[in-house]
Amino acid sequence: MNPKRSNEKNWLLVAIHETKPVGEREPTIVRVCRDPNDAIPVAQYIVAEMKKNPFTPEGKKITSANLFDPAAEIKKWNAQAWHAKLGGMPDYYNIATGHKLAAYQMWTMQVAPGQPWDHKPIIKAMLIQRGIFRKGWQRYAQYDYFYDIWSNIHYGYVGTAVDFSKDELLGGAGLAQALSDAKRDLQEKKRWPVMQSHPENGAWPNSADDVQDHISIQLGIDLYRSAKPDTLSAERLLSEITSVALPWGSSGDNQAKRPHQCSR
Repeated sequence: MNPKRSNEKNWLLVAIHETKPVGEREPTIVRVCRDPNDAIPVAQYIVAEMKKNPFTPEGKKITSANLFDPAAEIKKWNAQAWHAKLGGMPDYYNIATGHKLAAYQMWTMQVAPGQPWDHKPIIKAMLIQRGIFRKGWQRYAQYDYFYDIWSNIHYGYVGTAVDFSKDELLGGAGLAQALSDAKRDLQEKKRWPVMQSHPENGAWPNSADDVQDHISIQLGIDLYRSAKPDTLSAERLLSEITSVALPWGSSGDNQAKRPHQCSR
C-alpha cells in the first residue's frame, strides 16, 4: 500500500497486545506489562489431563457403557440362527438403562468433589506452591482468569469424549450445583435451601448452575468437537479462553475473566 495515498497509519506490534504507530514524529511511551503469563502452566497441565483421561481404564469403561445400543443388540439377536433364539430375546432396553446408570455412577466417582478428575484442589495447591495463586486469578495476555474454569473445561471436554451428550453434561452439572447449594444452606447457613436460577443457562436443571461454570463446560464441549485429543494443545485452549467475551459469568463477583491490571 502506498502511504501517500492512504490516511491510515501502519501499526507495529511491540508487545503482546500493545501497539504504537510507525513513523510518529512525537515520542510515544509504550507500557509493556512484565507480569508473568502464569495461566500458561495451568493450561498445559489441564490439556495433558484432557488428552489422557478419555483413554484411562475409567474413561474407557464409561465410554463402553454409554455406547451400549439396544437397537443394534436387537438387530444382532435377530440375525442369529433359530436355535440361538430359543431362550427368548433379552430386554435390551432395560439392559441399556442399566448401562447408562452405571456410566453416570462411574462418571460421578471421577468428577465429584475430591475425586481424581476434580482438578480444583490440585490446581490450587500447584499455584500456592509456586507462589502465584493470587486469590485464584492468573494472567494470560490482557486478561486474568479464575482457576475454577480449568476443571470445568475438562469436565465438558472429557465428558463429551466419553460419549455423554451436551444435555447430560450441562444438566448433570446444574443438578450437582443445586445439591451442593442445598447442602450448604442446610448445614452452614441453617436455612431452607435457595436454588440458583439463571435462565440464560437454559431450562432447569441447567439454570441451577453458576453462569461462569456453565460457560466453561460449554467451552469444553465445543472444544472437543473441533479439536480431538490428538490435536489439542495448550495454545489452542488459551486461544479459546481468550475469545470468550466479557462478562464470563453473572453480575458482581461471580466472574471468571477480567481485564488484567499490570502491577509492574
